[in-house]
Amino acid sequence: MDLQTVVDQAHTAYADGRAVQPRANRRGELVVADFWTQMLLDGRIYHVQVGTEDAPVDSTAAIDDELVWALVDQNAGNAMVPFAASVRIANWTTATLVGSMLEADLAKKRYSSGGTAFTPRCLRGDTPNTFDGAAYVGTDVTALAKSAVPDSVEFHRGPLVEDAQATPDAAAANVALEYSARKDALVAVVGVGSLLLHHGATTADVKSYGFLQFVQIDRSKFV
Repeated sequence: MDLQTVVDQAHTAYADGRAVQPRANRRGELVVADFWTQMLLDGRIYHVQVGTEDAPVDSTAAIDDELVWALVDQNAGNAMVPFAASVRIANWTTATLVGSMLEADLAKKRYSSGGTAFTPRCLRGDTPNTFDGAAYVGTDVTALAKSAVPDSVEFHRGPLVEDAQATPDAAAANVALEYSARKDALVAVVGVGSLLLHHGATTADVKSYGFLQFVQIDRSKFV
């Protein structure tokens, strides 16, 4: 059976529910967007950030399940998949054992108190969808105790810097957590659950910038 496609360089917009032919480019090649690009185009990727411009935010104390730098709680009826995350240190102070980690809690919402509420921003500028849940950022976000392993999934860690870096060299200055779902481990929070960005240190806080990005779609459409 021949597959009939339509060359559509004008990007014709069709109504939902309408039957259409697959799109091709002028070379006759089938145009297929990867999952992450399609989620962005559909307005299903959201962004939470910590710090802005020249105002970094203190880390927490040493990483602990009840201290979180950024936390996203999801309501029932949805599915959430992390897409990208980053932590960059602006000022090391005298901190030791500096580390960052991403966690998914597959069993419950984790927010308890503290921090600053942050409305996750749809990364499609016209905001066709809004996040169904709540997010909080800051050095004083208090979380509930984590669900027992394996429902608490620690799926990505940044480098651990053991010694104080009062005058960091170039290598230390570039230490960071960088996560991308295009190359790193995946996890899906289906139904009630949380994504958590931990960033902590002992001795003193480190001032840092960070963000967490994720997909959220209706659970019934999650395959």
